[in-house]
Amino acid sequence: MRAKAAMTAGLAFSLSLGLAACDRGAEVAPGAEAPAEAWVGQDVVLYLPDPVMKARVEVSALSPYVNAATRAAEGAVRAAPVQPGASGMLLLMVKPGGRAKAWVVTGEPALKPDTIAAVVKAVEAVPAPAVRQGPILVGVGFEAWGGGAPPAGASPPIPRDWYAHFAKDGGRLDDAFMARVWPD
Repeated sequence: MRAKAAMTAGLAFSLSLGLAACDRGAEVAPGAEAPAEAWVGQDVVLYLPDPVMKARVEVSALSPYVNAATRAAEGAVRAAPVQPGASGMLLLMVKPGGRAKAWVVTGEPALKPDTIAAVVKAVEAVPAPAVRQGPILVGVGFEAWGGGAPPAGASPPIPRDWYAHFAKDGGRLDDAFMARVWPD
């Protein structure tokens, strides 16, 4: 699939997110299985090529934003009722003018819709960094409550409804594509 190949052009890298394991709270009896972490952050993925990202946003602004967005997502998941484990990607798109939008992509089982809505609301409340010359797209991999199957499709993953915005013979994740999935 050309869309998948185009997406893998995004550079995956790890930022110092400081995603420490959460405090389990209650003591676990010897021999008992510890409860799964509500949120475990994983890798950070740039969906656009490194030179494009560097031209559009300062790392000194992007890293704190990704950290804050991740903490907001983690807080929303921790506040939700425990659910079956899910693995996925939190996508963060930022456009010039301080506009930001979030999506959550999971495999099976998926997070409950109200949990996804709470994550999106919390993340979109985080002030976005200044970007120039066009949008940026970053993903933060995560496991909730022990994780589940990874999202199907492209790697790194995109929301299922985004596939409709690619041409039948494939496409590229570029500015025109991002304008179609999040029009002004």
